[in-house]
Amino acid sequence: MNSISFQSVYQTITQRGEFKLGQCAITPDGRKWQFIKANAAIANSLIAVPDGVTSADLWSSSTDSQGRIVYLTRAASTMTVGAFEDGIGVVDDGTGRGQTFKIRTNNGTTLTLYPETALTTALSVSDSDITLMTMSECDPAAITSKVQMAQGAPQVSMAASDYGWVLTSGDGRCIAGSTLVVGAGFTTGDDTVGQVIVGVTGTGPYDAQNLGYAIVANAAADIGALVRYNIR
Repeated sequence: MNSISFQSVYQTITQRGEFKLGQCAITPDGRKWQFIKANAAIANSLIAVPDGVTSADLWSSSTDSQGRIVYLTRAASTMTVGAFEDGIGVVDDGTGRGQTFKIRTNNGTTLTLYPETALTTALSVSDSDITLMTMSECDPAAITSKVQMAQGAPQVSMAASDYGWVLTSGDGRCIAGSTLVVGAGFTTGDDTVGQVIVGVTGTGPYDAQNLGYAIVANAAADIGALVRYNIR
């Protein structure tokens, strides 16, 4: 795993730079982090979740100079250039169904895949449908939902369109909308975006995504707690 400095995780940048979205790294103290882009502002210690799923129908494909199926095109698309960079996708219906791929970049109508994830079956513009997910382009966690594929929590505030690191494993801070219990788990689901609540008794992984456990509980709701994250 890549190593990064303490300075890196406590600052944000406005250009992606040397890191890939979704890249994981470790600081000298052993904590683990993921590199993300904030689509909306994410305050210090709020939970970051993927921006959302995009589905579109009727895609065709073409090959590069080495015959690899790395270009997926939908003529009717109006994608923002680079919007799906380092995203993930799946052919979920029609010809080629079941294939997954990693997106290197995109223009307005075409996705360019990493060659290592080139498709093995060409798509058909008559029936091939795909779904795309930008796992590391994030917003604050939505309210009330306990299952949101949380990616981590920045330990510094991120402005919209900033790039930076979210804590995924190890000790850090979160903002809790209920008083956490030392040694007990916590999850998304507060009535304020990005905040967490104490884990719900009697639920399993299908009911709530457990994000870790409290080390030092918050004294009251809506303030910071010291926690040990265990998201990945």
